[in-house]
Amino acid sequence: MRRIELVGRHRIRLDGDAPVPSIGPGDVLVRVGACTVCNRSDLAYYHYHGLRDHCATGCFGHEVAGTVEAVGERVTRVAPGQRVFVRTPLTSGFAEYAAAREVSVGALPDDVPFEQGAILQLLPLAVHATRGVRLGDRVAIVGQGPVGLMALQVARLRGAAEIAVADLDPWRLERSVLLGADRTSLVKSPQAVPEELGTEFDVAIEAVGTPHTANACVDMVRQNGLVVFLGTHHVDTHVTFDMVKWEKKGLRVHSSAEPTDTARAEAMRVAERLAATFTRRLRLDAILTATYPLERLQEALDRLSESPTLHPAGSAAPFQTPPPETLKIAICPNQD
Repeated sequence: MRRIELVGRHRIRLDGDAPVPSIGPGDVLVRVGACTVCNRSDLAYYHYHGLRDHCATGCFGHEVAGTVEAVGERVTRVAPGQRVFVRTPLTSGFAEYAAAREVSVGALPDDVPFEQGAILQLLPLAVHATRGVRLGDRVAIVGQGPVGLMALQVARLRGAAEIAVADLDPWRLERSVLLGADRTSLVKSPQAVPEELGTEFDVAIEAVGTPHTANACVDMVRQNGLVVFLGTHHVDTHVTFDMVKWEKKGLRVHSSAEPTDTARAEAMRVAERLAATFTRRLRLDAILTATYPLERLQEALDRLSESPTLHPAGSAAPFQTPPPETLKIAICPNQD
């Protein structure tokens, strides 16, 4: 089969004769219909491979949708021929086939194209991240990239009374309004978010992954409020907080990561129900920007890399805003 491998910093290689992944008793083999590029993990692995240990251990190409080709003997939830999306595979989705554990596989509705279905990888993540949002809550979301937009939609489904969002890019904020944001704020820097968006929120969701946006969320929540870390801190892995401020507010905190298989399975079950019932309301089409064949993965990486969040806070980043009019790019191995 054809597969693109990350072989070094800023280096990918197309292998035209890679072996089809083998699967174990609890695994699923998926014929890849599409794999969207992760604006955070995939790009961090590409830019920091060889410089940081964690950038060599994650799965490069992990947002997958396709058709089940084969299953292990202990698999009961999916069967060959079924359309699925994958939360996190065992092998890269920038290939014709990918292997995944059964707990990471969800049913994909028949009317969702694979290139949009791959974006559903973000749905169980957003489900788990917003588990603390209660009916009637005021919610702030900092960052309106793909994961921030998915969190916005799930928070709305959970019954948030008000959702206010902030971003550096006006085009992304237009998507936010389309997907249900009550208020938007175009900011020039993360430090300006509390002043521009306001304070006294019940929940503040950090969907960028930088020290400045994390601290902005601390400033925005009310006393005993909840701060959610949804953005992935692959670049700035150490974040400093004013613990006196944290203690005075008595803040609560949780991350979006599912630490156990029980949590992963629960989030996937909810995501499957939402995908089956609310797919059109989720507006995956508003998040998908472009579809490229496998051989154009390099072009997709270059386009998405025009982002300030790929550089440590305080450094002289060559880009001040996200890539223009760009959210998700899907890579389709069988597209001409």
